[in-house]
Amino acid sequence: MIKTQYALIIPLAISLGFASASTAQTVNTTGNGSQSQNSKAATLVTAASGFESSAEERRPSRDALENARKCYKAGVKYGRANLFRQAMQSFQEAIKYDPEYVDAYYGLGQAYLDLGYFRESIEAFEKVIKLDPKEVDAYSGLGEAYSKLKDKKLDPRLPTDSSTGEQVALTEKSRPFVAAHRPVPANAANDISVENSNLTNDLTRIYKVGVGDVLDVRIAGISNSDSTLFTVSSSGLLEYPILPQPLRVLGLTTTEISETIGAELKRRSMGQESDVQVGVRDYNSHTVLVSGLVKEPGTKILRREAIPLYVVLADAQPLPEAAQVTVISQGTTKSRTFDLSDPNQASVLVLPGDVVTINPPVKQFFYVGGEVKSPGELTFHQGLTLTQAILSAGGVTLKGDKVQLTRGRGNEVLTTKEFKLKAINKGTVPDPLVEPGDRIMVLH
Repeated sequence: MIKTQYALIIPLAISLGFASASTAQTVNTTGNGSQSQNSKAATLVTAASGFESSAEERRPSRDALENARKCYKAGVKYGRANLFRQAMQSFQEAIKYDPEYVDAYYGLGQAYLDLGYFRESIEAFEKVIKLDPKEVDAYSGLGEAYSKLKDKKLDPRLPTDSSTGEQVALTEKSRPFVAAHRPVPANAANDISVENSNLTNDLTRIYKVGVGDVLDVRIAGISNSDSTLFTVSSSGLLEYPILPQPLRVLGLTTTEISETIGAELKRRSMGQESDVQVGVRDYNSHTVLVSGLVKEPGTKILRREAIPLYVVLADAQPLPEAAQVTVISQGTTKSRTFDLSDPNQASVLVLPGDVVTINPPVKQFFYVGGEVKSPGELTFHQGLTLTQAILSAGGVTLKGDKVQLTRGRGNEVLTTKEFKLKAINKGTVPDPLVEPGDRIMVLH
């Protein structure tokens, strides 16, 4: 079920941009929330220490926890009322009472995001992840904050805060009625080079309705005694009772659907405007498949047209032996391979229909011959130097002195360089790095 930015939810179970299929469920925002909140806060404090007695000493008092809860609830109310600065202050107060209040940090990150304070938003979401790495919502918020911080040209119509120089985000009134859902242009095709296109920033903020999604349609002046929830049919149609015929909504944003219904109602009521609000209640149509060396494989549900690869990895939790990621795009045979050790590669976009596979390292080799004790094919690893390679072949014999290093891959022309081992050992010549496929010949 959809989760708004400012909702009293414990725990934060469903990502704004990404969620496991197994966690797509109804979120209850009422009932015994205060009891659960106190319990969660206590658990977080206890988990912060390795010793029970130490944790007990650090645990906030009951009054402090109660005050933190009240401030958090006030922040939620302010956020829902579009009073983001007041929401920010309330969440800050909650954190003063309980420095490990995960939900308050999350709310603070969202408030900063709405105010356009992207650096502060990043810090808040990083704190959430530090306190609870399983809070996948925070990864999505963190990605959105980084994206907006990187792209300063968000919208020339938006104001800039004179005190910080940051651009102030749109108020909630300028968005669809669900805060967590941001209106967006059409979905781009699953192009292998989409991360290099101008749509990159839009894709991480938008959602296009698909088959199986459950929409919440509300029209001012029409009784909501009946259900407001409607599932998009297999043919991409929305069957709303007051419309003369089913409306094709496949590939439309909630904003576009609202405008279409509003235009039809205006036409039928002779020019009278109608307030139409449409949101996505259940996300079902945008999925990716994750497999390989991960703790949590399976189908993942996207709540954006695209999400960064690191969000997928954070949810799937790669195993220690994982080294590479292969992403195969839907409907194509094209694939992309990324190195897990390179954080820059983790920001590429994953699109609906992609298949993500986490693999072990590919075995690579180099070859050593000549005046060494154990010549032959040896396993390569990053950072291997020439002298280390020779030592892994048993070291040189008494006759070994000069080394020829021959390099060339595929159809490349082979090149050969010579090195004096004595010069390398004395430090007068750098110890060169070995590459996969290198041929090392030790001569006398």
